Amino acid sequence: MQWSRHTHRFGLAILSIFILWHVVAISIVGPFGNSYLRQNLMRVYQDYLAIFHLNRAWAFYSPNPFTGSMLSYQTTAISGELQTYPLSRARGKFAHAYFRYTNFYAYLLGDPTYSQQRGYDKSVANFLCRQHQADLIKEIHFVLLSQGMVSHEDYRQGKRPLDEGNLVKSVFGPYLCTAV
Repeated sequence: MQWSRHTHRFGLAILSIFILWHVVAISIVGPFGNSYLRQNLMRVYQDYLAIFHLNRAWAFYSPNPFTGSMLSYQTTAISGELQTYPLSRARGKFAHAYFRYTNFYAYLLGDPTYSQQRGYDKSVANFLCRQHQADLIKEIHFVLLSQGMVSHEDYRQGKRPLDEGNLVKSVFGPYLCTAV
């Protein structure tokens, strides 16, 4: 009887600490972009927020939604042939490591510098090299296309968010494939 009462209280204390941790994460650290408090707490909360995809601002209700972006990869064969593939289709949805690699893709898409610091980009590149081993590729580049904002006046004048002049292209790599 005494043992179960102490374990119950201990469990409630741990649950209370977790709820407090999560409330701070989603109400202070997650939504506020450049606040002083967020910058100081981000070192502690960065991995937790990234795992649950809470490290983005709450723009889905705001009048200025996020702009779109697309992450793809480009392979260079030994013969010099270039081919571009969307990164979202590199792994089948029912594959055993699908969740792991989609998190890596989210890191690459959301924060490329964090991904490079952690080595996630190299891990994804090694996986893609193994996927294209039969194609005899020598290197892989990641290509991030980010869409710029289009004002109401620009839209009325015929400019669209996916026009060539409105896209910002970032290339990461090359990542050499050693299996060739």
